[in-house]
Amino acid sequence: MRSLAHFCRFLLSLDPPHSQVTDRELGLLLDHAKDAETVCEIGCFEGKTSAALAEVTKGTVYSIDPFVPGRLGICYGRWIARTHVRRKGLNNVKLLTGFSADLAPSFDRPIDLLFIDANHAYEAVKQDWELWSPKVRDGGSIALHDCKLAANSPSHLGSRKFYEEDIPRIPLVQEVDSIDSLVVLKVKRA
Repeated sequence: MRSLAHFCRFLLSLDPPHSQVTDRELGLLLDHAKDAETVCEIGCFEGKTSAALAEVTKGTVYSIDPFVPGRLGICYGRWIARTHVRRKGLNNVKLLTGFSADLAPSFDRPIDLLFIDANHAYEAVKQDWELWSPKVRDGGSIALHDCKLAANSPSHLGSRKFYEEDIPRIPLVQEVDSIDSLVVLKVKRA
């Protein structure tokens, strides 16, 4: 019932879209998106981050989410994301409905900024990394959410395990920024 109430309040412009990304994390993402031609966000939720990224980039933001319907057969997050993007007059956001693993094989654009913030289970984060990081161009950035202990991420999630155990063994990336639970890595293929 809380989802329906929030949805109604959003439609009346009483609630903003919800997000688990802090304002400080969003600021860091926006800094890395400014010159991006292609931004790919895995995990849209209600589109707050998608719209903010689209406002600062000259390119296109592809936001991927399965948008799973709730008990009433409606995915309020999808409706909120679509409405939020439309209200802001943004034409450079493409909401892609589906699981990231299903959409990865057909996504053929080089990515300048990849933001992984979907299923936080270790195997899911690892799979997103394996499927999507090769699509990031040399010099591009990969942002991982919920990788460090922070007020907005107090639990030891699979994303944190991936960051702590796997990232140090990947020679093609170097950590360049972090704030709260967000980490930004630079891709260096050469």
